[in-house]
This record gives sequence, C-alpha cells and structure tokens, in this order.
Amino acid sequence: MQPRPALLAVVVALSIIWGVAPGGAQTADPVRTEAAGGPTVTPAESAADPAATPTADPAAATPAPAAGAEPPGGLDPADFAGSFVSTTDSKGSGEPTAGESLRSPFDRDEGELVEYDPWAPFNEKTFAFNHGLDSHVIKPAAKAYDKVVPNWVQRAFKNMFNNVGSFRRIVSTALQGRFNDMGQEVGRFVINTMFGLGGFVNAAPSFGVQEQTTADIGQTFGVWGAGPGPYLVLPFLPPFTLRDAVGFAFDTALDPLTWVAPIEAVVGVTGERTVNERSLNLELYENVEESVFDLYSAVRNAYLQQRHKAVREGLGRSLFGRRERLIITGPRQ
Repeated sequence: MQPRPALLAVVVALSIIWGVAPGGAQTADPVRTEAAGGPTVTPAESAADPAATPTADPAAATPAPAAGAEPPGGLDPADFAGSFVSTTDSKGSGEPTAGESLRSPFDRDEGELVEYDPWAPFNEKTFAFNHGLDSHVIKPAAKAYDKVVPNWVQRAFKNMFNNVGSFRRIVSTALQGRFNDMGQEVGRFVINTMFGLGGFVNAAPSFGVQEQTTADIGQTFGVWGAGPGPYLVLPFLPPFTLRDAVGFAFDTALDPLTWVAPIEAVVGVTGERTVNERSLNLELYENVEESVFDLYSAVRNAYLQQRHKAVREGLGRSLFGRRERLIITGPRQ
C-alpha cells in the first residue's frame, strides 16, 4: 500500500487553505523548514545568514505572504513548495511539529546497538560448555576431516548446503519486502540446481546473479520492528538474541530436509554441516581464540554487531524500510 498520493492530496488541500486563510492564521509563527540531520531554521534566519543553511530548500528562504494576501497568479498547487526528505538514518521524536512533516506509518527510528545480557551467568556457563565441546570434539573431528576430505569437496558441500537454504532466504526476503533479492535467490536456486550439479557447484555468478544475500526469519522480525531482546546462549547451538532464537525455530521449519527426512538423517546432516564448516575455518577460529582475552565477550559483541548490521541492511533494502516525509515549506512567491 502506497500512502504518497493520499498524503500529497492532503498537503495540497492544506496549502490551498493556508494561502486563502485570514491574516491571523498566517502571522502566528514563521514557516519552519527542517533539513535532514541539520538544524531547524526560519526564513528570517536564512536570509540573515545564508551560509548557516547551505542545504536548505531555496523556497524556504522566501517569506510568508502578507496577511490576507494570495500568492500571485492564483491558487496553483504547483506554486506551493514541498519536498520528500529521507529519514532512514535520522533520529526523531516520531511526532510531527508545526510545519515539519507528515510521516509514513513505517517511519520508525532504528535503535542503537545495546549489549543487553541480563542472563550472563547462565550464558557464560553454557558458553563454557559449548566451547569445551568444540575444543574436545568438534575441532579434533574437523582437523581429521580436513586431512581426509579435499578442500574443493568441502566447498562443494558448503555450496550444496547453501543451495538447500535458498528456500529460507526466499521466504525471508519476500516477507521483508526485498523483492529484488527474492528474485535473485530464486534465480540462484534454479541455476545452481540445474547447471551446478544439484547445488554442489556455485554456477549462478556465471549467469550474472548476485552473491548470496543475508536473510533469515530473525532478521525479518527485526525489519518488522521487533527488538533483539536479551542475549542468549543455548547448549549445542550458536549464540542468539531472544528474537533470533525464535527466528531460528522458524528457519529450521523452513529447511526442506526436515519435511522429508527422519530425525536421524536430519541430525546426521547437521553434524556433517557443522564439521564441514568448522574445517573451513580452522585458522580463523584459532586466531580469534589466541588474540582475545575474554572470548565470551568477544563472541557476544561480534554476534550482536553482525545482527544489528543485518537488520539495518534489511531495512535499507526493504520496501518497508523506505521512510520518507513531506516537508511543507510554504507558498512560493
């Protein structure tokens, strides 16, 4: 649903009423204009110090008409200034002020990154268990796997797992309003399945399809406006926020393998995927473990930053995240 035509009609009607209103309606306050991310100025201030408002709309520097006067040339809606200003990265109170804006229903402020970890005692114990499991079981298995399985085979398995995950990304991008990314994911899945040996070869870039996008249900909840909630670490699982833990449950349900295979096969494939991914990142994990003093805090901070970035990226690419507002600058002379 696009609210712009209705908003434009309302603004034009209000502007026409303003142009013909009695003197008392026009002399209460000077017209105010707001530049995104900058100070709010009046036409008088702009005229007194042009350098103070280099990005302001030129029409904003024109003083309001005298009391009871009409704009020259009649009430032509084209004579009334108004411009859309993006507010995607700006902070606001959410309430329009006099002469400022009419905001979209989707115009909400994205909160700053907060490391919210109220369950730290439980999380630290669970993290220690998971780290011990990785150090004594998964890492040795990944090293043995890396010696036996060639690197190109490991990457082929990774490509296949990514291809199977296309369905989750297609659903997630559609729910986020990222229809271009959804089309790219559909094309990637079809091309890799047909020309990439069922997904073992990443053939899509050869056909001009973009690289794999980041999309999951947890990110979708963030694009819709859900906050991350507390940081959470669960046994045998990667770190989450409460929002992403719920999203992970939906992502698991969107895995086609869970629809057709018994639970034993799903567990086996999950183990293979984990060991394969670990074998491809042996040096990276070792460098991180050796370079940080507090591994728990480092993993938590890195995860929260990555998820925060993913939600902002989803908002930037989503039709639901395109937030604009109409700045009323008054009638042109």
